[in-house]
Amino acid sequence: MTNIFIIVALLVIFFVVIQKYVIRQESSKEYSYKKKGALLSASESTFYHALKSAVGEHGVVLAKVNMSNVIAPGRLKKKNQFAAYQRIAKNYFNFIVCDARTLEPRVIIELDDGKPLAKNKVERQKLLLHVCQSANIPLIGANMKYSYQVGKLRRLLAAHIDLIETDKEIRFCKRCGSPMVIKVASQGEFKGRRFFTCSRQPHCTYTENYNVVYEAEEPPQDMTN
Repeated sequence: MTNIFIIVALLVIFFVVIQKYVIRQESSKEYSYKKKGALLSASESTFYHALKSAVGEHGVVLAKVNMSNVIAPGRLKKKNQFAAYQRIAKNYFNFIVCDARTLEPRVIIELDDGKPLAKNKVERQKLLLHVCQSANIPLIGANMKYSYQVGKLRRLLAAHIDLIETDKEIRFCKRCGSPMVIKVASQGEFKGRRFFTCSRQPHCTYTENYNVVYEAEEPPQDMTN
């Protein structure tokens, strides 16, 4: 019995010494660090400047923002809330367009480099779609092919940020050929978003997504639609 007591005492003394002289010294030790370089790659930087041009003075563009700074878990049990937080704390949003005055996030933009997705990237894409949908934040996927075309970026953003105006265009109804007009949804899932509708309503009820552009190749689309 005495031997067991001595062993326990020695173990306690050992851990106290480790805590006092090793762990504390390590926590207060000043390590050297080095700068990693540019925050964005060359292609990301080019897209960032195109996005800033598209937004203009009507928003603030932020890059590589940790998800936990933008969203938070909903009402969950304590253990589930911790797990939900850990999922977003390890991930980030590529680009965010925020309200120019309040910095409230208005649109999330994910830049697609066209490369095949590895397993971890597939999981990240699933997480992006889920968190943006559940938090009700529009998510736009921008293809590298269109990254530098400010007009197309502006058109995508204008569906979510009213102050952004796109280049004026005349669009005709695919059903009856009449000119189309721009309206704003007053109710439903897409309340507040712009869309094209036939000028002959209610006789013709044809509508189009505001973001649709008719070209040989389709531009990036709203991933939350």
